Amino acid sequence: MKKIFLCALAVTALFVSCSKSEKTAPVVAAVKEENAAASTPTQDETSSVQKGVYTYRTISSSPSTWNPTDWSMGNEGTVLDFTASGLYDFVMNETKDGYEVFCEMAAELPADVTKEYAGNEKYGIPAGAESGYAWKYNLIQNAVWEDGTKINADTYEYTFKQFLNPDMKNLRSSSFCQDNFAIANAYDYYSGKEGVEWSDVGFIKNDEFSFTLILKNSLSPFFVEYNSTSIIPVHPKLYEENKSKKGQIVKSSYGTSPEKYSSCGPYRISEFQPDKEMKFERNEKWYGWTDNKHEGQYAVTNIQLSYISEHSTALSLFLRGELDDVALDVNDLKVYGNSEFRLTTPESYTWKYSFNIDKEALKKQESKGINKSILSYTDFRHGISLALDRQKYVDTITPASDVGFGLINYMYVADPESGELYRNTPQAQKVLCDLYLSDKVENITGYNPEAASFYITKAYKAALAAGDISEGDVVQIDYHTYDTNTANMRSVAFLEDALKAVAVKTPLEGRIVVKQVTDENYYENMRRGRVDCAMTGWGGAAYDPYGIMWCYCDPGALNEYGFDPESEMLEIDLSEFSETGGLKIQKSFYDWYRALCEGEYSSAESSVRNTILSQMEKGLLSYYNMIPIRYLNSTELISQRTVMGSETFVNSLVGYGGIRFMSFSMDDAEWDKYCDENNRQLKY
Repeated sequence: MKKIFLCALAVTALFVSCSKSEKTAPVVAAVKEENAAASTPTQDETSSVQKGVYTYRTISSSPSTWNPTDWSMGNEGTVLDFTASGLYDFVMNETKDGYEVFCEMAAELPADVTKEYAGNEKYGIPAGAESGYAWKYNLIQNAVWEDGTKINADTYEYTFKQFLNPDMKNLRSSSFCQDNFAIANAYDYYSGKEGVEWSDVGFIKNDEFSFTLILKNSLSPFFVEYNSTSIIPVHPKLYEENKSKKGQIVKSSYGTSPEKYSSCGPYRISEFQPDKEMKFERNEKWYGWTDNKHEGQYAVTNIQLSYISEHSTALSLFLRGELDDVALDVNDLKVYGNSEFRLTTPESYTWKYSFNIDKEALKKQESKGINKSILSYTDFRHGISLALDRQKYVDTITPASDVGFGLINYMYVADPESGELYRNTPQAQKVLCDLYLSDKVENITGYNPEAASFYITKAYKAALAAGDISEGDVVQIDYHTYDTNTANMRSVAFLEDALKAVAVKTPLEGRIVVKQVTDENYYENMRRGRVDCAMTGWGGAAYDPYGIMWCYCDPGALNEYGFDPESEMLEIDLSEFSETGGLKIQKSFYDWYRALCEGEYSSAESSVRNTILSQMEKGLLSYYNMIPIRYLNSTELISQRTVMGSETFVNSLVGYGGIRFMSFSMDDAEWDKYCDENNRQLKY
């Protein structure tokens, strides 16, 4: 599921997610910085005495749903990684230095059949079009669900209907109606436009085992294959049976329990206890065990995800041999930083402080002597940004990460053919230099306490004059975190210390407090205007930096309350690309996103697209409602029995090979014996 942007919880990382961060389409394998609370498994629960059983044991957080049409968090995408097969997958090549496109549910690579539909007015394909618009998929004929039900073209037609169902407003609908992989007429159908019927949408069933997709815009074979990895079918009977109306919207509880879900991938869910663990076993009905194409793959026979909140508990279990990997925090690196079993994985996630900027919503949470509405002042938030010593944050809280200044980090590839990174383009570099007032990107720190003091003072005086704050008020920022793990509490303290420091000798000296609030649903509450501040992250789909604007410009995905991307306008100067000059265009952020990914600029030359993307990024950052602080790199220890597909990180598409190529040098019984012989005190 390469083509998905993922929302991440804020410092341990689910190992498989790290190596398969691209395996989740535009949303999200979750980087798990805030693990869900759970009980600790006992030795009996985490070990096996059976020979020939290889159980991969790791930690995660409890998913709310793994419904392919409506999931959003990385931990939810991980369940799909194990239990679903896409049409294609990007897998590590034989030389372990790149990737190859591997056919899974598709029998062969998609065939470009644009010429057969050129000039078709129904789908809007240009008369002279020769390639890129119409793609035929031939399916394998031996794929079945875990209950034995056949998977065919009807399955995929039903699946696309649910992704685009106008009555359901599923989160993942954007993958097929608003992104660069938009299907012809899909957006009008999804929006409920009068007169669009399903028969007008660019899905054509050819026969029992083939269908054709007609795209709104022309795409290269790479991006068709890349996007097609996220086409995950749903079980029609189970999906339909679990529909119910919630207000004005219909939703399906498909993918919320093993009974309401069916696997079409290499593993099936064998047990799910939401407060404790999820277990997987091999799906014996999966075609891959008998098709002679998957030899040497999926050597792991069982998987156990334990929901453990305390890092100290996880590390203790790992050192006892009861977990196969564990993330490392800043203190762990002092002990295990040079371990031969340590892996560091660059991730596509950007972590940022997200703020509620809606004055009315903030005022509703105020009480006598407690002010929050000053957060609605851009100058105050600008001051917060300048108060942050990002290098100090990384050094003291997340040392494996890199300092982050933009919304898009260094993993995003602007040109798959050349490998040019978006962050290295002149447009992207200029934006950061302009925003942070630096001559060179490498000289940016983002830290200017004097200027920070100036801006918070300016905001305070403006708020005082407007009656939005009183002279004796304390500014209290409620910082919501999933739990109170060490990294979260350090992040809260870091923000408070930074603000207190720049408030010295200003009218707000001694009057700024950052209060930690435990909130397991802080993403949802933030979107409802109930959170002042939280740490949020987006990542995934590293080969589509343009599409990630969905995360920041689509109201359905945006985390920061009080910013309306459909009404906030942005003017972009494209004069250098105009023969007549003077080309300044104004659109809302949402319309720029649509124009860039599926509209008039979706097929423009890279210099034009990079200019638009960089100006969108600059415009968004100028509101200071989302303040980047770091680009994620995860670091973890793997167990002494774990053998990764590659000893080195290959790229963002395949990582170290993922669960597909993971194996163990000892089965569960041999590993238990080895751990016992070492008194359950393993050395790393």
